[in-house]
Amino acid sequence: MIMDTDLRRRRLRDKVPMTFVTTEPYIGHLGLGGVGDSKGLLESVLRERHIKWICNARTTRVEPGKVFVTEHDEEGRPKKDHELPFQYLMMLPAFKGVDAVAGVEGLSNPRGFILIDEHQRNPRFHSVFAVGVCVAIPPVEATPVPTGAPKTGYMIESMVTAVAHNIRSALDGREPSKRATWNAVCLADFGDRGVAFVALPQIPPRNVNWFSEGKWVHLSKVAFEKYFLRKMRAGTSEPLFERMVFKALGIMKLKA
Repeated sequence: MIMDTDLRRRRLRDKVPMTFVTTEPYIGHLGLGGVGDSKGLLESVLRERHIKWICNARTTRVEPGKVFVTEHDEEGRPKKDHELPFQYLMMLPAFKGVDAVAGVEGLSNPRGFILIDEHQRNPRFHSVFAVGVCVAIPPVEATPVPTGAPKTGYMIESMVTAVAHNIRSALDGREPSKRATWNAVCLADFGDRGVAFVALPQIPPRNVNWFSEGKWVHLSKVAFEKYFLRKMRAGTSEPLFERMVFKALGIMKLKA
Protein backbone atom coordinates (compact mmCIF):
# COMPACT_ATOMS: atom_id res chain seq x y z
CA MET A 1 0.00 0.00 0.00
CA ILE A 2 2.85 2.38 0.82
CA MET A 3 4.40 1.64 -2.58
CA ASP A 4 1.07 2.47 -4.24
CA THR A 5 0.99 5.80 -2.40
CA ASP A 6 4.59 6.62 -3.36
CA LEU A 7 4.00 5.77 -7.03
CA ARG A 8 0.88 7.95 -7.18
CA ARG A 9 2.76 10.87 -5.65
CA ARG A 10 5.39 10.54 -8.38
CA ARG A 11 2.73 10.10 -11.10
CA LEU A 12 4.04 6.64 -11.97
CA ARG A 13 1.20 4.48 -10.67
CA ASP A 14 -0.35 4.06 -14.14
CA LYS A 15 2.82 2.27 -15.29
CA VAL A 16 2.88 -0.29 -12.46
CA PRO A 17 0.13 -2.97 -12.30
CA MET A 18 -0.12 -4.68 -8.91
CA THR A 19 -1.49 -8.03 -7.75
CA PHE A 20 -1.85 -9.15 -4.13
CA VAL A 21 -1.55 -12.92 -3.66
CA THR A 22 -2.59 -14.41 -0.32
CA THR A 23 -3.38 -17.73 1.34
CA GLU A 24 -6.35 -16.06 3.07
CA PRO A 25 -9.78 -17.34 2.02
CA TYR A 26 -10.86 -13.71 1.55
CA ILE A 27 -9.38 -10.23 1.74
CA GLY A 28 -9.46 -9.01 5.34
CA HIS A 29 -9.28 -12.47 6.93
CA LEU A 30 -5.88 -11.47 8.40
CA GLY A 31 -5.36 -14.95 9.81
CA LEU A 32 -7.95 -14.00 12.44
CA GLY A 33 -11.21 -14.94 10.78
CA GLY A 34 -11.71 -11.22 10.08
CA VAL A 35 -12.00 -8.32 12.50
CA GLY A 36 -15.20 -6.30 12.33
CA ASP A 37 -15.88 -5.35 8.69
CA SER A 38 -12.26 -5.91 7.63
CA LYS A 39 -13.39 -7.86 4.56
CA GLY A 40 -15.54 -5.09 3.10
CA LEU A 41 -13.20 -2.25 4.04
CA LEU A 42 -10.01 -3.84 2.72
CA GLU A 43 -11.65 -5.02 -0.50
CA SER A 44 -12.84 -1.44 -1.01
CA VAL A 45 -9.32 -0.10 -0.40
CA LEU A 46 -7.80 -2.50 -2.94
CA ARG A 47 -10.44 -1.67 -5.56
CA GLU A 48 -9.92 2.06 -5.03
CA ARG A 49 -6.18 1.62 -5.56
CA HIS A 50 -6.59 -0.71 -8.57
CA ILE A 51 -4.82 -3.60 -6.88
CA LYS A 52 -5.96 -7.03 -8.08
CA TRP A 53 -6.00 -9.96 -5.68
CA ILE A 54 -5.91 -13.76 -5.67
CA CYS A 55 -7.09 -15.55 -2.50
CA ASN A 56 -6.77 -19.20 -1.43
CA ALA A 57 -3.47 -19.14 -3.28
CA ARG A 58 -0.33 -21.24 -2.98
CA THR A 59 2.92 -20.17 -4.66
CA THR A 60 4.33 -23.20 -6.48
CA ARG A 61 7.53 -21.75 -7.91
CA VAL A 62 9.35 -18.56 -8.84
CA GLU A 63 11.41 -18.04 -11.99
CA PRO A 64 13.25 -14.92 -13.19
CA GLY A 65 10.49 -12.41 -13.94
CA LYS A 66 7.63 -14.87 -13.29
CA VAL A 67 5.85 -16.29 -10.25
CA PHE A 68 3.53 -19.30 -10.55
CA VAL A 69 0.49 -19.42 -8.27
CA THR A 70 -2.24 -22.03 -7.85
CA GLU A 71 -5.64 -20.78 -6.73
CA HIS A 72 -7.78 -23.27 -4.76
CA ASP A 73 -11.53 -23.64 -4.30
CA GLU A 74 -13.38 -23.73 -0.98
CA GLU A 75 -12.61 -27.45 -0.59
CA GLY A 76 -8.89 -26.90 -1.06
CA ARG A 77 -8.80 -28.39 -4.56
CA PRO A 78 -6.68 -26.67 -7.26
CA LYS A 79 -8.96 -24.33 -9.17
CA LYS A 80 -6.81 -22.21 -11.47
CA ASP A 81 -3.13 -21.72 -12.24
CA HIS A 82 -1.77 -18.18 -12.59
CA GLU A 83 1.47 -17.11 -14.22
CA LEU A 84 2.23 -13.60 -13.02
CA PRO A 85 5.04 -11.59 -14.64
CA PHE A 86 6.91 -9.22 -12.34
CA GLN A 87 9.76 -6.75 -12.18
CA TYR A 88 9.49 -6.38 -8.40
CA LEU A 89 8.25 -9.13 -6.11
CA MET A 90 7.80 -9.09 -2.35
CA MET A 91 7.15 -12.51 -0.87
CA LEU A 92 6.53 -13.54 2.74
CA PRO A 93 7.12 -17.29 3.16
CA ALA A 94 5.39 -19.31 5.86
CA PHE A 95 7.03 -18.85 9.26
CA LYS A 96 8.82 -21.67 11.01
CA GLY A 97 10.33 -22.12 14.44
CA VAL A 98 13.94 -22.05 15.59
CA ASP A 99 16.10 -24.93 14.30
CA ALA A 100 17.89 -25.28 17.64
CA VAL A 101 14.70 -26.42 19.41
CA ALA A 102 12.76 -27.94 16.51
CA GLY A 103 12.15 -31.65 16.81
CA VAL A 104 12.45 -31.80 20.62
CA GLU A 105 9.53 -33.95 21.73
CA GLY A 106 7.20 -32.08 24.08
CA LEU A 107 8.93 -28.76 23.46
CA SER A 108 7.91 -27.80 19.92
CA ASN A 109 5.31 -28.67 17.31
CA PRO A 110 6.25 -30.08 13.86
CA ARG A 111 6.92 -26.54 12.57
CA GLY A 112 9.34 -25.83 15.42
CA PHE A 113 7.13 -23.46 17.43
CA ILE A 114 7.24 -23.72 21.23
CA LEU A 115 4.27 -25.38 22.94
CA ILE A 116 2.91 -23.42 25.91
CA ASP A 117 0.14 -23.56 28.50
CA GLU A 118 -2.06 -20.67 29.63
CA HIS A 119 0.86 -19.24 31.63
CA GLN A 120 3.23 -19.15 28.62
CA ARG A 121 5.15 -22.12 30.07
CA ASN A 122 6.02 -25.32 28.26
CA PRO A 123 3.90 -28.17 29.71
CA ARG A 124 6.83 -30.63 29.75
CA PHE A 125 9.87 -28.43 30.45
CA HIS A 126 8.67 -26.15 33.25
CA SER A 127 11.77 -23.97 33.16
CA VAL A 128 10.98 -22.94 29.58
CA PHE A 129 8.71 -19.95 28.93
CA ALA A 130 8.04 -18.58 25.45
CA VAL A 131 6.74 -15.32 24.01
CA GLY A 132 6.26 -13.79 20.58
CA VAL A 133 6.63 -15.30 17.14
CA CYS A 134 8.19 -18.55 18.45
CA VAL A 135 4.96 -19.50 20.29
CA ALA A 136 2.81 -22.27 18.83
CA ILE A 137 -0.66 -20.86 18.17
CA PRO A 138 -3.09 -23.07 16.21
CA PRO A 139 -4.88 -21.47 13.25
CA VAL A 140 -8.05 -19.62 14.19
CA GLU A 141 -10.02 -21.76 11.75
CA ALA A 142 -9.47 -24.32 9.00
CA THR A 143 -8.94 -22.65 5.61
CA PRO A 144 -8.54 -24.17 2.11
CA VAL A 145 -4.87 -23.10 2.14
CA PRO A 146 -3.35 -23.10 5.67
CA THR A 147 -3.29 -19.58 7.12
CA GLY A 148 -1.64 -19.05 10.49
CA ALA A 149 -2.61 -16.57 13.20
CA PRO A 150 -0.38 -13.47 13.40
CA LYS A 151 1.48 -12.40 16.53
CA THR A 152 0.97 -8.65 16.90
CA GLY A 153 2.96 -6.20 19.01
CA TYR A 154 0.58 -5.56 21.89
CA MET A 155 -0.31 -9.25 22.03
CA ILE A 156 3.39 -10.04 22.50
CA GLU A 157 3.72 -7.32 25.14
CA SER A 158 0.96 -9.03 27.11
CA MET A 159 2.84 -12.34 26.81
CA VAL A 160 6.05 -10.73 28.09
CA THR A 161 4.23 -9.16 31.04
CA ALA A 162 2.73 -12.50 32.05
CA VAL A 163 6.07 -14.30 31.72
CA ALA A 164 7.91 -11.71 33.82
CA HIS A 165 5.41 -12.20 36.67
CA ASN A 166 5.42 -15.98 36.29
CA ILE A 167 9.20 -16.28 36.35
CA ARG A 168 9.21 -14.20 39.53
CA SER A 169 6.66 -16.59 41.02
CA ALA A 170 8.76 -19.61 40.02
CA LEU A 171 11.87 -18.09 41.62
CA ASP A 172 9.88 -17.57 44.80
CA GLY A 173 8.74 -21.20 44.81
CA ARG A 174 5.16 -20.43 43.76
CA GLU A 175 3.18 -21.73 40.80
CA PRO A 176 2.74 -19.33 37.85
CA SER A 177 -0.65 -17.63 37.94
CA LYS A 178 -0.59 -14.74 35.44
CA ARG A 179 -2.25 -15.13 32.05
CA ALA A 180 -1.74 -12.86 29.06
CA THR A 181 -4.84 -11.33 27.48
CA TRP A 182 -3.46 -11.66 23.93
CA ASN A 183 -5.29 -8.44 23.06
CA ALA A 184 -4.46 -6.94 19.66
CA VAL A 185 -4.23 -3.24 18.81
CA CYS A 186 -2.93 -2.61 15.30
CA LEU A 187 -2.29 0.46 13.11
CA ALA A 188 -1.47 -0.39 9.47
CA ASP A 189 -0.10 2.59 7.53
CA PHE A 190 -0.72 3.00 3.78
CA GLY A 191 1.44 6.13 3.46
CA ASP A 192 -1.51 8.53 3.21
CA ARG A 193 -4.27 6.64 5.04
CA GLY A 194 -4.44 3.37 6.90
CA VAL A 195 -6.52 0.83 8.77
CA ALA A 196 -6.79 0.20 12.50
CA PHE A 197 -8.29 -2.66 14.43
CA VAL A 198 -8.83 -3.65 18.02
CA ALA A 199 -9.44 -7.33 18.79
CA LEU A 200 -9.97 -8.19 22.45
CA PRO A 201 -8.72 -10.88 22.60
CA GLN A 202 -6.96 -11.42 19.28
CA ILE A 203 -8.21 -15.01 19.00
CA PRO A 204 -12.05 -15.21 18.69
CA PRO A 205 -14.59 -15.25 20.23
CA ARG A 206 -13.93 -11.64 21.22
CA ASN A 207 -15.25 -9.08 23.65
CA VAL A 208 -14.35 -6.24 21.25
CA ASN A 209 -14.25 -6.61 17.46
CA TRP A 210 -13.58 -3.20 15.84
CA PHE A 211 -12.05 -2.16 12.50
CA SER A 212 -11.78 1.28 10.88
CA GLU A 213 -10.04 3.07 8.00
CA GLY A 214 -9.01 6.65 7.23
CA LYS A 215 -6.32 9.34 7.12
CA TRP A 216 -6.37 9.56 10.92
CA VAL A 217 -4.72 6.11 11.08
CA HIS A 218 -1.71 7.34 9.07
CA LEU A 219 -1.33 10.36 11.36
CA SER A 220 -1.75 8.15 14.44
CA LYS A 221 0.90 5.73 13.18
CA VAL A 222 3.43 8.51 12.63
CA ALA A 223 2.74 9.91 16.10
CA PHE A 224 2.90 6.46 17.71
CA GLU A 225 6.27 5.65 16.11
CA LYS A 226 7.77 8.87 17.49
CA TYR A 227 6.25 8.16 20.91
CA PHE A 228 7.42 4.53 20.89
CA LEU A 229 11.03 5.40 19.99
CA ARG A 230 11.10 8.09 22.66
CA LYS A 231 9.90 5.76 25.43
CA MET A 232 12.36 3.04 24.34
CA ARG A 233 15.23 5.54 24.53
CA ALA A 234 14.01 6.49 27.99
CA GLY A 235 13.86 2.82 28.99
CA THR A 236 10.20 2.99 30.02
CA SER A 237 8.13 0.19 28.55
CA GLU A 238 4.74 1.38 29.84
CA PRO A 239 4.51 5.02 31.00
CA LEU A 240 1.72 5.91 33.42
CA PHE A 241 -0.08 7.92 30.72
CA GLU A 242 -0.16 4.93 28.37
CA ARG A 243 -1.36 2.62 31.14
CA MET A 244 -4.20 5.00 32.02
CA VAL A 245 -5.32 5.40 28.39
CA PHE A 246 -5.42 1.66 27.73
CA LYS A 247 -7.15 1.01 31.03
CA ALA A 248 -9.84 3.56 30.14
CA LEU A 249 -10.33 1.72 26.83
CA GLY A 250 -10.54 -1.63 28.60
CA ILE A 251 -7.33 -2.88 26.98
CA MET A 252 -5.27 -4.82 29.54
CA LYS A 253 -2.16 -6.98 29.35
CA LEU A 254 -3.11 -9.47 32.05
CA LYS A 255 -6.35 -11.33 32.61
CA ALA A 256 -8.11 -10.58 35.87
